[in-house]
Amino acid sequence: MPKSPSEVRDQLSTIEGDDATYEGLGPDDVATLTPLLEDDEGWLAARAIHALSRIDDPRAHQAIVAAASVPRLEVRVAAARAAGRLPAELSDGVLMGLLGDPEPAVRKFAVRSVSARNGAAVRNRVQQLAEAEPNPRIKGLAAEKGRAT
Repeated sequence: MPKSPSEVRDQLSTIEGDDATYEGLGPDDVATLTPLLEDDEGWLAARAIHALSRIDDPRAHQAIVAAASVPRLEVRVAAARAAGRLPAELSDGVLMGLLGDPEPAVRKFAVRSVSARNGAAVRNRVQQLAEAEPNPRIKGLAAEKGRAT
């Protein structure tokens, strides 16, 4: 049975988010979680993305894919963090866009989400960042990730 919008909001609003914050949320709650991606509170939108990333449902996956292209920084960062939990083909598409994001925070979390299950194009993009990324921290992270994948 799906939780009400106020129940989901209360559940995600715990001070210290942990596994219990997302416990019991499932496919029935995707329709309630998705509108939270546009919430005025960026932290709540980010937690909603994390909750969606824990639900193996095509509607949850599509909400994360859509979140990757919104203007709000905290939402794109959360989508970058969640991209590694998406099915590989969706993850590749999301990460290709986010690895080229103008915001360093988004690129950093996108690099962290890349794994060996991602396609060659994504891994090649990480290698390009290792060679040409202007931010030295992200450049180093990309170099480490390139060696690990």
